[in-house]
Amino acid sequence: MPAGDLTARQLELIATLAALEPPPWFMGGYAEDALLAGAVTREHEDVDLIFPRAEEELRRGQLAELGFRDWETWGEASPGVPFYLFGQSGDLRLDLGIVDQANGSNWMRVHRLAFTVGGEEAPAGYQLRLPDDMFDHPTVELEGIALRPISPLALHQMRAGVAKRNSFGPLSERQRVTMAELRARFFPEVQDDDLLPPSEPL
Repeated sequence: MPAGDLTARQLELIATLAALEPPPWFMGGYAEDALLAGAVTREHEDVDLIFPRAEEELRRGQLAELGFRDWETWGEASPGVPFYLFGQSGDLRLDLGIVDQANGSNWMRVHRLAFTVGGEEAPAGYQLRLPDDMFDHPTVELEGIALRPISPLALHQMRAGVAKRNSFGPLSERQRVTMAELRARFFPEVQDDDLLPPSEPL
């Protein structure tokens, strides 16, 4: 595990979050570490959670009790409706993803993003259909903490889907390596094009 007070505090936060009822779902770097290594492999800037929109009020209330009360909307699913939120408590940073569920499917709706890519407004105006098993993966352990990651396919498809649109800029080398590791571990026989999530214009 990387040494550092911030990593230790992030793990304490993860343990607290994982003990909530019902337990939340993790995405991003810590979820990838849990799935691929069961241990922290590098320093992380933040902790990432994701949940269905039906849980938004519950999760905001739980997080407010943990000191996360003010949220910045970094992405909207529709005008005034967030799908990507950022919050901070001291030096602990949380990113929240909110998934819309309709007709039995999970949708990441990207109506507008509150940042630029290459000096231009970030590409938006589409929705990605994420896999049906997104919220079905078994609990795994990270440094002895039992947590629920979204499925490896969901992790891969979220990165691949937004990268194809360049909505968050080019993938970093670390992100490319992690995506390759997810593919090799969990779906080695699947072709690249088949790992892209279906998308539709909004």
